[in-house]
Amino acid sequence: MDPGSDLAEYDDAVLSLVERVPRGRVTTYGAIADTLHDEHGGGPRNVARVMASHGGAVPWWRCVRSNGTLPEWLLGEARQAWLEEGTPLRPSGAVDVTRALWLPASG
Repeated sequence: MDPGSDLAEYDDAVLSLVERVPRGRVTTYGAIADTLHDEHGGGPRNVARVMASHGGAVPWWRCVRSNGTLPEWLLGEARQAWLEEGTPLRPSGAVDVTRALWLPASG
């Protein structure tokens, strides 16, 4: 990843953690916020902002909401990636976070 010199340190830290998530596993916006001790206000929402703005260069489908979903407009592409990587899914099509969770601190 070459995040570019215009990214803030926090943004770069978020993207670096997402890059470390192994194939077939996911982490959550909240887990990343907790790992970075988010002092920027917003916690998981701040992580989601970074992913929405700059996440295209990293495996963005490996960072999900705590319920294993992503925004509707991303689900089609994300599901394809999850299937290709063997990510555990629930019958609903969302990620089975209980089985797939990777915590950045444990990485």
